[in-house]
Amino acid sequence: MSERVQSVAVVGRDAPVWLTAAAVQRALGRTGVRVQVVELDSRLSTVDVYAAVPSLASMHRLLGLDERLVLNVCHGVPMVAQRFSNWAKGAQPYFIAYDDEPPPGGDLPFVQFWAKGRLEGLRAGVQEFSLGTACARLNNVPVPAPEHTGLSASYGYHLDAGLYSELAKQLALRLGVEEVGGPRNIHVDGDRIEGIDLADGTQIGADLYLDASGSEARLIGHLESASFESWGEWLPCDRLLAANAPKMPTLPTFSQISAFNHGWIGLFPLQTRTGVVAAYRSNVISDAEVAELASVVARIPISGDAVVSELRPGIQRRPWIGNCVAIGHSAISVDPIDALDLHVTHGCISHLMSLFPATAGDFPEAAAYNRSVRSFGTNLRDFQAAHYLLNGRFDDAFWDGVRDVPMPASLKRKADMFDARAEVPLNDDESFYEQGWVELLLGCGIQPKGYDPRVDSLSDEAHIQKVQQRLSDVSGLARRMPGVDEFLGLEQRASAEVSG
Repeated sequence: MSERVQSVAVVGRDAPVWLTAAAVQRALGRTGVRVQVVELDSRLSTVDVYAAVPSLASMHRLLGLDERLVLNVCHGVPMVAQRFSNWAKGAQPYFIAYDDEPPPGGDLPFVQFWAKGRLEGLRAGVQEFSLGTACARLNNVPVPAPEHTGLSASYGYHLDAGLYSELAKQLALRLGVEEVGGPRNIHVDGDRIEGIDLADGTQIGADLYLDASGSEARLIGHLESASFESWGEWLPCDRLLAANAPKMPTLPTFSQISAFNHGWIGLFPLQTRTGVVAAYRSNVISDAEVAELASVVARIPISGDAVVSELRPGIQRRPWIGNCVAIGHSAISVDPIDALDLHVTHGCISHLMSLFPATAGDFPEAAAYNRSVRSFGTNLRDFQAAHYLLNGRFDDAFWDGVRDVPMPASLKRKADMFDARAEVPLNDDESFYEQGWVELLLGCGIQPKGYDPRVDSLSDEAHIQKVQQRLSDVSGLARRMPGVDEFLGLEQRASAEVSG
């Protein structure tokens, strides 16, 4: 019988390397698998914020990481939605919230009833019927409610990146992961990693190597058949500027993403400060110009030094080669829009754990991993590309040029189907439910010309009642949700400090 994988070396930095190691250790440590981390120098600074969609909460539960601990230690704020403004001249800002997917086998998606109503004179936008959006507007947090309305929503997080990475490291070490130091040299033979020389002069080897080094792709990028596919055609920003701004007087439960002439600027609130990120194309505007513009566009004063880095969206054509598996940005490098950085890490970890090799050697699981991760990644690419390719910022050279780029066929299929009948055909390995796509495509200006004919089986009176009931349920439920200060316990902390 073939030998099982007995040793795993995880090479990388910051939260991705420790989350990856913790996940493998948690799942397989008791079977005798040895997990070692070869840690690279951090690329985080005091300005960095992790914005994360709700899927991170499920990873925390699997790893046994308490949500209250995460929020308290990492100065976290729940992220109920992202608010997009200035993406079309004259258009109102729109939210992409995290409404939960309805259980299968029920009614038609509500957007179908809304689409018919709109064509017949309904003035309320689809976002009026979203619990997540309603909560975001009120700065409330959607928590499980006793009412059986069929409505629920989730939330992600804004987290101090340095503090979160340290928390993930302490979790991994507590689970039994071994920290073995930094690498000095990596030995490669064709499409296999042969071993790693450490800075202290020792060498380690493993049955399986996991590359969580980010876009540097420190391991997989050196393999003979490695090849990187750029998505710069559809995700045109190649430069990031990150900075700090003061804490907001009233904490919002959403990120603010504002487009400007040469890219976009995001605000990510924490309990102690506000993270500012600008994404732009470096050949049309300088770093210094972006630094000056950021506070004007974001309407918030920027303090301290800004940190600039490169952005190279794309995907490894084969994220598992030989005995090396790329995780997170080593496999899929995304734009920071849509808060997907840690989601990419989580997604790759999930695919790896479902395909973790049964035996050491040839790893036939690699082909399935490569298919799944490519599907997962291209779905994320399409969601992000829609912001750019469907923008309505006419007469801006940067945005006009992006809008002229042909869409990926998979995105065009979604846009055309939504335009025709308010339907979004979802693929396998999608990260966003139909509601998220609906909010994005409507926000980009696509107004459906029709709807599913089955909606007409409902009488006009029943249809009106259904729409009115949904509006009432959303409004009432959102108002009963806790405000962000109450959710975080900031009111109790402030009261304790006063009394103390």
